[in-house]
Amino acid sequence: MKRHTYFLLALLCAASLVIPVCAACNIPQIFGPSLSEIYTTTSLQSDSLSKDRVDIFYVDSPCVSCSVKLNGAAENTTVKAQWVYIKGDMAKQEKPLIQEETAIRDSDGYIGFTWTAPLSGYITGEYQVVLYLDGNQQVAKSFTIEKDTTIPIPQISSFTATPSVLTEGQQVTLNWKVSGANRITIEPSVGDVPPEGSINLNPASDTAYTIRALNRRGSSSRTLSIKVSHVSGLKPDLIITDFWTSGNVISYRIKNIGDAVSCGCHTCLYKNDYPEAQVYVSPLAPGEERAEAFLNYHFSPRFSSLAGGAGASETGTDAINIRLYANSDKSCAESNEENNCLDYNYGPLSRLSFTRYAVSAQWQCSTGELKWPMFKSDKDGWVGIVGADNSLRMNPPSAKNSWIQGIFGIPSDISPVLRTYTIPHKARFSARVGLTVDAPPSVSAKFLFGIVNDNITTYFQPVIVKAGDKMENYEVDFYKFAGRQVKFIFRVESSDPLLPGSAAWIEPVLYQER
Repeated sequence: MKRHTYFLLALLCAASLVIPVCAACNIPQIFGPSLSEIYTTTSLQSDSLSKDRVDIFYVDSPCVSCSVKLNGAAENTTVKAQWVYIKGDMAKQEKPLIQEETAIRDSDGYIGFTWTAPLSGYITGEYQVVLYLDGNQQVAKSFTIEKDTTIPIPQISSFTATPSVLTEGQQVTLNWKVSGANRITIEPSVGDVPPEGSINLNPASDTAYTIRALNRRGSSSRTLSIKVSHVSGLKPDLIITDFWTSGNVISYRIKNIGDAVSCGCHTCLYKNDYPEAQVYVSPLAPGEERAEAFLNYHFSPRFSSLAGGAGASETGTDAINIRLYANSDKSCAESNEENNCLDYNYGPLSRLSFTRYAVSAQWQCSTGELKWPMFKSDKDGWVGIVGADNSLRMNPPSAKNSWIQGIFGIPSDISPVLRTYTIPHKARFSARVGLTVDAPPSVSAKFLFGIVNDNITTYFQPVIVKAGDKMENYEVDFYKFAGRQVKFIFRVESSDPLLPGSAAWIEPVLYQER
């Protein structure tokens, strides 16, 4: 009795291991989605079935399509088709993968994919469409593209443009005549055209029009270049050439450098970005320059000397920024509206030397946090100040592709909290950067300077220096950042260990211009 029981169990186990076979392709079919009935065709029906089944296409075929049946689809089943070049007349620099498409299906049925012909027609050769099911390659279908050498290539009898040189807004007329073509296109923007005809176009700029004629033998093309000249409208252009103080009155000179008479407009005076006064300016002829003044505004600085010295505090600026803005109400249409302003800083200017605040900066590197003081022999990163050239020396950890950085701010009474610095008007950052002479000869370093504002770090254009190179200048114009409260960040990234050398920021300073 036991033997019969074991025999029946063995039969049941053997039956459960039977793997069904796909009748169409004679390939064992594992349970789950599968693909079958793959065909290439010149056209697809609305249900993605192939209208015909062909393996040979011609260079003037409008498209090559593929139809495949999806079986046993699960939710979000992905089918991808890759059109791949195998061999033929394609240039070596062309990529074997020409195009790929992806379809997502939840149910069984036919799926269609199409490779549309380029304007110049297909390139002869052998190709495949390779199908993937949920990322795994399932099946490939081969096809070829050929030329019909029994017929001549299309002939472009004429292709002309009248006129070939025109003024902006003027029309150009294209005329053409072609024979022996199955498809004719004109690019850009025109598309398919008949064998003979004409069309009027309005190119806004210099344009090259190309006509292509295609049949089963190949393609012919011809190109026409159209030159479009732009009419420069006569407009005024107002600038402030100078301004000065006479007692408590601010005077200035305004000039029209345009080629038309300006209309009446206003000039506005800004003090530290706030509008304080404006005056009306009567029309100026082209090339005319005139002296004007803000007679109803009294300039009262907080210091005795208008010019001032350079002894302002590093935590801010005592300078007053005065900016004059011609045509501030935009009532006069100008040829250039980017040159209307002129400004000047009166009083003591700000100068922030970063080496002074390196001790209180927040330092970190690719291996973790760093605490001051640090030692050059430390392989986890080092920062130091060299007084001889007032330089900030930085060394990332002694490893490949490592970095080190410091966040600079103004020290506060609550250590280690750093206060932000308010960027003054007409401020610039300047330093010289490079690697010390004892840096390994194969190493290079990237120097990055940036600002931290509301926990967002913005880096300016980096400077990359190789060992043995001369020191490079690192300069940043902070004109657009005036009034913004920020902290500063110094960062060095190295390809290889810098030891025994280091990365040097020589005289890193933020200074205010007059």
